[in-house]
Amino acid sequence: MTKIRVATIDDLEQMLDCQKSVWESWRGILPDAEERLAKYESSEREKIKDRMRRFMENPDNIVLVAEEENQVVGFVEGNVWAGVSYIAFIGVRPEHRGRGIGTNLLKEYIRRSRERGAHKVYVWTQVDLKSAIKLYLGAGFVPEGFLRRHFYKKDMIIFSKLLE
Repeated sequence: MTKIRVATIDDLEQMLDCQKSVWESWRGILPDAEERLAKYESSEREKIKDRMRRFMENPDNIVLVAEEENQVVGFVEGNVWAGVSYIAFIGVRPEHRGRGIGTNLLKEYIRRSRERGAHKVYVWTQVDLKSAIKLYLGAGFVPEGFLRRHFYKKDMIIFSKLLE
C-alpha cells in the first residue's frame, strides 16, 4: 500500500535516489538528462541535497513523498505564492509507475495547495514527456500556454487547474 505524506529531512537520501531514477528514465527524452545524472554521482550531489533541504524547510513550499515499505517511490515538490501553486517536480520511480502513485501525489498536492489558499495550480512540461501530459490531463489540468523552442530549444506546455 502506498502512503502519501509530508517529506522529512530523513527522506532526503531516498528522495535523491528517486529523483536520479526518474532522470535516468528521461535519458534520450530530455536533453539535459545526462548532465543532471552526472551531478548525482559527483560532489554536486551534496549541493542538490542541500538545495532540497532548504526547499523543504521553507514553509511556503509543499514537499510530499509516496512511500511503500519504508521506501520513497515518488515525490512532488512545489510552492504556493499569491494564491498560485507551482509544481516544480513530480516523479515516480520507473518500476513503480502505472499504479496511480503519480495521480495520488498530484491529488494530495492539489488538496494541500487549496488548504494554503491557492486558487490555481500550474506546471510546465516538455512535449516529449507523454506520461506527464497524460497525468495532468487526467487530473483535470488544461493546457494554458505553449513555450516554443524554450529550454534546450524544446517546446514546453504550461498546464493549469483552477481550484475555485
